[in-house]
Amino acid sequence: MIDYQSAALESVDWRSNYYRRSRISGSVIDDLIPFKEFEEIHLLFKRRVVRQYNEMISCTTIPVTIPKNSPGGLIPKATAKIIISTFLPCEWPNVDPETLTVTRTTGYANTNSVVERPNPNGSDTPHLEPFKVFLKIHGELDGEIEVFEHLVPSKFEEAQLSHEYGQSGHGAKVLGFFQTQDGVFGRVDEYLDARTLVPQDVEDADTRGDVARALATFHAMDTTILKRSPVQAYYDAVTRELGKYHGMDKLKRLAHAGGICLDHLVDYDFVYRLRRVIDKLESIGTKEGWCIHDFQFMNVLVRNKPQAGESKVVLIDFEFVFRNYRAFDIGAHFLQKLFQWFNENSQIADCRPYSDEEKRHFCAEYAKQWNQKTGDSDTGEQVFAEAELGFMLAITFEIHNMLCFMDQDDDKDPLNLLSLDKLYREFTDQYVKLGLER
Repeated sequence: MIDYQSAALESVDWRSNYYRRSRISGSVIDDLIPFKEFEEIHLLFKRRVVRQYNEMISCTTIPVTIPKNSPGGLIPKATAKIIISTFLPCEWPNVDPETLTVTRTTGYANTNSVVERPNPNGSDTPHLEPFKVFLKIHGELDGEIEVFEHLVPSKFEEAQLSHEYGQSGHGAKVLGFFQTQDGVFGRVDEYLDARTLVPQDVEDADTRGDVARALATFHAMDTTILKRSPVQAYYDAVTRELGKYHGMDKLKRLAHAGGICLDHLVDYDFVYRLRRVIDKLESIGTKEGWCIHDFQFMNVLVRNKPQAGESKVVLIDFEFVFRNYRAFDIGAHFLQKLFQWFNENSQIADCRPYSDEEKRHFCAEYAKQWNQKTGDSDTGEQVFAEAELGFMLAITFEIHNMLCFMDQDDDKDPLNLLSLDKLYREFTDQYVKLGLER
């Protein structure tokens, strides 16, 4: 699958009267091409690509292997070139792989890289293909995620979903999905000139509104790609696992060994209280959608130079999508402002929490977008009431994952332990605030 629709074709610089040496559909065009002739080629090529982009993503088998212990965790340049050229067959095949720049980016279970080819003639040179792409090599599920393996999409389904959401303007476009000869799955995506969301961003009303609209668009997707598991399937799994950790002496010992007492958390009956939260949500007529679950700030990008009419915000990483109450992701967004999970000094962010005024604004913008996509007539206050309960759904998800990691890996990292304690206190405060302790 090829997408030059915005990533490449729209970036052709029409100030140039000529175009030197390009490869189109396998044909090499040498010498100079007059502007008018190049414009005609461009339009024909664009129509072909748009037709391709609107088709479903398919899985392409590529005859390469991915080394498990490459230097710096980087994919070899020659391998990257072969993969990318499969989906960008005009200009990328002519690139010397040694001239590529491969930069590793943050990834949890996946190996993520930005791959860039040189532009020897400067930025004014017309081109049919992007100079940068995002290359994702999928990794194995970790233990805390395996518990929900029956709910999450396959890598092929995730690629289809990303492709579908990418057409909304709120997601990155998928250029191709592949499997290597050693069975590894991966994707080539549009490179986005963007940075990760930071807490200060959502204190700006425009950015906050963009996040709300992007999330509502995702939740309301009318996709047939994914299996529609009942919401209860997730809560059956998470309560079963939380029940297993309730009162576990091993967790208490590990926490003490790390210098933090978490007896209060381990002895706290999250299962009973989570069920009360769910009952309350059901009683107010909460709605469900396609939830992302891993809705941390690292998975929300802010474009550096958004075009006129273009959303400033892009959502990424959909490997944990399944049906849930929409309140989960909204509450998770409010929660994640309090954490910086990849910080080496403290996982607890040094910032103020979402104010009620900001939450209500977010929920009002979310409701408008949800109604536009679904035809419903939800109010911002209705969404806000759901989100206040969803805040606790998101906390129990994080606590489960961290306790699972702690149990499996004998983890006693003080940073993780302090984050667990922070999550516990956020849950108990919210539970009392909403009058559920009675």
